Amino acid sequence: MPVLIIAVWSVSYLVLGLLWALGAPGYPFDAGRAGAGNTLLDPLPAAVGGSVLAVSALVAGVVAVLAARGPLNRATAVVAVVAGVGLAVLLPDVRIMMTAGYLPVMLAAALAGQAEFSMIASMLTWPSVNLLILMAVGVSLMVLGTRALLGEPGRPGSAARAFRVGRYATAVAVAVPVVYAVTRFGWLLGIPVGISDEFLAYIAEITPIGAGLGALGLLGAVLTVGLVRPWGEIWPRWVPFLRGRPIPARLPAYSALAVSLPITSAGLMYVRQKLSGEQVGPAGAADELGAWLPEMLWPLWGAALAVAALAYLTRRRYHARRP
Repeated sequence: MPVLIIAVWSVSYLVLGLLWALGAPGYPFDAGRAGAGNTLLDPLPAAVGGSVLAVSALVAGVVAVLAARGPLNRATAVVAVVAGVGLAVLLPDVRIMMTAGYLPVMLAAALAGQAEFSMIASMLTWPSVNLLILMAVGVSLMVLGTRALLGEPGRPGSAARAFRVGRYATAVAVAVPVVYAVTRFGWLLGIPVGISDEFLAYIAEITPIGAGLGALGLLGAVLTVGLVRPWGEIWPRWVPFLRGRPIPARLPAYSALAVSLPITSAGLMYVRQKLSGEQVGPAGAADELGAWLPEMLWPLWGAALAVAALAYLTRRRYHARRP
């Protein structure tokens, strides 16, 4: 499936990238104009951005052809991983995480009559859908490359090393969302954690949204602990029908990897904004440390979560192939 996804995207975006570079309509980035995008391609002219997409599609197409012919060698696997990271992590902005986080909530609200379905349609714009496509292709490239690089489970002792690395990475991947949640829950309760009383009064109406995102972060932190605990490998007793059965290793690992990508992308966007002097968070948040500092840690969160997931997968694969 990853090879098919990459091949279809490569052909499509090779043509589209060249057309956009020549001025065709439908270019999904801002091309230097004022807009909602904060990706790496938004400040660049369409001619440059279209060319970058066309070259990326060409590289991805070569990887897909080689993968279809047989196992990738190490050099090609590295190219696949680097290209995948570029498309899925470095290029996108916060819109992927916002779409993934808010879309289910908005859909439930619309079904309950508390929101209009038109609001859902407004979230699924072509620029946002394009970012989702790029992330899907990037993940497919990373899967191909990672499979080739991991190969066999490894020498004796690799499971212990994977557990040791995974334990430290898990600690970081748990700590960052907890810090974020503490600030947002504090605001909801009227406690100005990291901000002034005046700014808390200014954002009082949106504190429930921040607390909701903080709750999701805490839930993710709890699930992340399972990457280094026995209940992350065997279904707990309170899970109906599945209790006591082994959890498929790919389920927690791939879920954690899927979550780590938009978190890292959003965090890198916030870091770029802060370094360039742009506004991060609500208006007036520049001097409010708690309003923007937790987001600066999101790239660390995403990277640690990815490392913890890969360490978990390596350890599970080793034990599965060793008596």
